[in-house]
Amino acid sequence: MWAPWVGGNPLRIGFLKSGRPHRAAPTILSLFLLLLPACRGREGGGPSAAPKPPARRIIALTPSLVETLFALELGDRVVAVGDYSRWPEEAVRKPHVGGLFNPNLERIVSLRPDLAVLLPSEKDLGAKLKPLGIDVLIVPDESLADVERSFHTIAERCGVPEAGDRIAAEWRAGLSLPPLPPPPLKVLISVGRPTGRLAEVVVAGHGTYLDELLRRLGAVNVFADSPTLYPQISVEEIVARKPDVILELRADPQTPEQAAALARDWQPLSQVPAVRNGGVAVLAGTHVLIPGPRIPQFYREMREALVKVREKR
Repeated sequence: MWAPWVGGNPLRIGFLKSGRPHRAAPTILSLFLLLLPACRGREGGGPSAAPKPPARRIIALTPSLVETLFALELGDRVVAVGDYSRWPEEAVRKPHVGGLFNPNLERIVSLRPDLAVLLPSEKDLGAKLKPLGIDVLIVPDESLADVERSFHTIAERCGVPEAGDRIAAEWRAGLSLPPLPPPPLKVLISVGRPTGRLAEVVVAGHGTYLDELLRRLGAVNVFADSPTLYPQISVEEIVARKPDVILELRADPQTPEQAAALARDWQPLSQVPAVRNGGVAVLAGTHVLIPGPRIPQFYREMREALVKVREKR
């Protein structure tokens, strides 16, 4: 089953089910006792305005946040990552502690982190970690502004604000490519569907960072009027919207043969301009569908795909 990791929306959760029963109370008690010294360090003083010390042992489950930590050169402080982390290679070699639906709480606690960097969708995990003495930093990344802000938020919490400024400046520079000349291309962004058939097609709607990138390029998202961020749409809706370009996004690298097969899946919709005129493009890789430091790389590839379609018209 396809399972892109797209953000704090349903596509990000990886469709994982642990199938594991809740552990008995003694296990929870043992976790609490394991971190009792850390908890005692917070007792007796009450709320304090003093800044928190820089985090030294960090966990993050979401690929985008893991990539941000490593881009900030904090990889040596990362003690665990989520199961879907695939970049950089150093992150892949770190201990894995599950995902949104199956976080391994016992494993997390055994690694003695002092900070968990989480998405808003992971707040339930954060609520379990706080009583065990683990600080929690919630960092949204749905919009481009969220992503840029996350560089500064994480860097400041970890005591490296200059690194946050540097990464943000490089990131902004990478998004400075000029928009395409008018008239604007009408684009459909497919972020997930079963391979081999046009069904259960999920697209990027208004309010997503993908929609923002399209608008920066002077293009039009044909599903910008969607009331949800990532709606599942029908084939009939695709035909009615008549996109000039279909961008098929895949979080896994694809061989040329695999990419060609994905493009052929759209051939039954020959009445759609994008299909009829060769405007179906497959963008795939570990950097695709990850709202983090590598967005500029994806942005360049998106622009190149639109330019190629424009040249065919």
